[in-house]
Amino acid sequence: MKKQIHALTGLFIALLFTLAAPLPASASVLSYDREELPGGGVLIVKESRQLPMVTIEVSLRAGTRYESPAKAGLADMTAGMLLRGTLRHSASDIEKLNDQLGGGAGVGAGRDFSTASLRVLSRDLEKGFSFLAEVLRKPVFPANEFKKMRRRTLGQLQRKEDRPGYLANRAFRERIFGSHPYGREVSGTAQTLGKIQRDDLAKFHRERYGMKGAIFVFVGDISLSRARELVLSHFKGWKAAGGPPPEIPPALKVKKLSVIKIDRPFKQTTVLLGNVSLTRKDKDFYAARVMNYILGGGGFDSRITSNIREEKGLVYSAYSYFAAGMDTGHWRLMLQTKNKSANEAISESIKEIRRMQEKGVTEKELAEAKAFITGNFATRFESSSRIAGYILAVERLGFPPDYAGRYLDKIRAVTKEQIQATAKKHIQLDESVLTVVGNMGEAKLKY
Repeated sequence: MKKQIHALTGLFIALLFTLAAPLPASASVLSYDREELPGGGVLIVKESRQLPMVTIEVSLRAGTRYESPAKAGLADMTAGMLLRGTLRHSASDIEKLNDQLGGGAGVGAGRDFSTASLRVLSRDLEKGFSFLAEVLRKPVFPANEFKKMRRRTLGQLQRKEDRPGYLANRAFRERIFGSHPYGREVSGTAQTLGKIQRDDLAKFHRERYGMKGAIFVFVGDISLSRARELVLSHFKGWKAAGGPPPEIPPALKVKKLSVIKIDRPFKQTTVLLGNVSLTRKDKDFYAARVMNYILGGGGFDSRITSNIREEKGLVYSAYSYFAAGMDTGHWRLMLQTKNKSANEAISESIKEIRRMQEKGVTEKELAEAKAFITGNFATRFESSSRIAGYILAVERLGFPPDYAGRYLDKIRAVTKEQIQATAKKHIQLDESVLTVVGNMGEAKLKY
């Protein structure tokens, strides 16, 4: 498995407990300095001198949306191969160097962006950033490492075939998004991986990896001037060949409840219900956030969990959320239940959804939800990695540096009327996909 972009593996043991210490938590702690760079990049710095550590994230417009559907997995494989050989260092050399730096370097692809990250001690900043620049700018994609990675990825895909959550999510995305990039797996399929060659990775890198659209985020023991110096010295003149990305088709519009049954001899049933919904920039996002907390995203306090788990004991777990993307998004509800309880668990969940749409919420529920969301907001940023991830997301969305405060104000301003209207508009049961993975003989699904 590729190194996770926020991995702590290999960090100096003496620092492990120190790094776990929470940073000051408030909306103000998320303020930062931002400036545009020559070549079309953006530099963002959140200076914090509490620890002798710097966390760096570099975002690039090189996600799966830029690959051909026939070669799905190309963006992911390209990102993963960056740490497998450069003009100066072999894969084993890179592993040793990464370990010397604390093991905090990684690169991964998502559906919209690829992200490189690095976490280093302040004393190793120059060496670490030089290493990161080499990985991003001068990969060579060794043929032997490419073959190893493809075999490893194919093996991982094969093992996932035994995971009900993976099976449900894959089928759900394919049905709900169709040929849109959000509808395919980031890692690709056995069929598409077989079509990818080493030269495809080199070409994708030449076309998509460059300064234009790049976002450099630094959090920790560093000043804006020092970060600027590092970026310009290592990335000046970095250009991507560019070229038109593949045309992005609209998400598939499901016209009625679509049911997918995947029969497997599992002891429990996994249920995934959802529909195409709002984007992250939609003005209704804030009401949707509060509404979903009350409906199914608030843990034991949510209506669905309270009903089908706490009161009726029908499920092992139940949760819902809005996955609001750049182009489009979706709302989903996930249940895990006994095979024989699947019908009742689905039915009771739908009842709660319709109750939300028809009757809305109480003043008490609304006040408690808003209090939790705003009160819990700052606790999400108790590490430099989380702060860096938040800042990166804000910049990708084009929100201003003071967005944290604006977000909290918008949550506090949500009304009961907005809650009900949002439930009606953005959860469409008649345009949903219901995916069920389990023993169909035992479940006897009525849908």
